[in-house]
Amino acid sequence: MLEGCRMPISVIKVSSTQCEQVTDLLHDSVRDKVKYWDEFYSTKDARQASLPSQFAAFVTQEAGDAHLIIEVGCGTGRDSFFFARHGFEVVAIDGSHAAIDRCEEMRRLGSLSGASFVCASVGSPDFLPALQEARAKADGSVLAYARFFLHAITEKEEHAFLSDMATVLKAGDRIALEYRTVRDASGAKVTPAHYRRFVDPSEVFASAGRLGFTVEYAVEGFGFAKYRDDDAYVARCILGK
Repeated sequence: MLEGCRMPISVIKVSSTQCEQVTDLLHDSVRDKVKYWDEFYSTKDARQASLPSQFAAFVTQEAGDAHLIIEVGCGTGRDSFFFARHGFEVVAIDGSHAAIDRCEEMRRLGSLSGASFVCASVGSPDFLPALQEARAKADGSVLAYARFFLHAITEKEEHAFLSDMATVLKAGDRIALEYRTVRDASGAKVTPAHYRRFVDPSEVFASAGRLGFTVEYAVEGFGFAKYRDDDAYVARCILGK
């Protein structure tokens, strides 16, 4: 376990094996996955408030001098609004139109001017420009944030995501990630069945290292993202540019 240290991540050995769990709702195309999430988020009531994730609470203490948070895969917006209420400017991105529409309604109902929402899917032509526009809003350092996002996209999309982040982020910027790992493949799941890819942290570190990122913090285990009977085995990391 690596915790609280900074090290070059290019020295980490990478396993050639990628473990994937695929449910009956597995779809290879971005369009089909967006359709699934549109249907999922369209059932959510924008007036129903949600508590932030444990990871969001942790990240607020680790944000340093960053005043802008770029969240990718914002979903219901619960973490986006949590950040905005704690004084951060937030640009939140999601590939689901239904999710973004819900977040915009919540923003209007809550009169939160510090949060803005953009619909763009990783791997699509509009994703990199959305990141670039978001990064341009900040004069100082930026924290990018993606919780439970890596395991909901394909390995190819993960590489595109990290590559676009490397293109947009500047020296001193960081990325905070939390995702299900290969050790969670056999665990109980209480959320609706959808595409899940169980991720090997060493492969994330190696991919990020080749793009110029270093590991500032990394930890994994149970208890970080417990939801009812689903105590996911997750990895958390903060990558520095």
